[in-house]
Amino acid sequence: MILILSAIFAAALIAAVLFWYSNESYDGTGTAAAMAGMLLSLAAGVAAVAYVFMGWSWIASESKARIVNREYNTSYTREEVFYASDVIETIREINRTRVEVNGDLMRDGKQTEHQGSQP
Repeated sequence: MILILSAIFAAALIAAVLFWYSNESYDGTGTAAAMAGMLLSLAAGVAAVAYVFMGWSWIASESKARIVNREYNTSYTREEVFYASDVIETIREINRTRVEVNGDLMRDGKQTEHQGSQP
């Protein structure tokens, strides 16, 4: 997360340098530098907003990990919950389905055995 934040700050700094360079020269390179600076600053702004939303998810993943670990007696870390929460949910759903299917099969088998032993 720090690396991403550093990249956003570097992009904003490069955009500022490009804007400064565009004010120093009024030829074609100055115009190109101003346009590049504008696009880079726009991209840095969008990335900063996305970073805030991802940062919120990162902070929330610690609470989610604590809850999942408490409820299911597991030992997931913040990183595992943040990066692989959909995988964890898929595995849990597969396990639920497996238990339901195995439970139904066991009940059907017991009923069949009892029905066969009756005269």
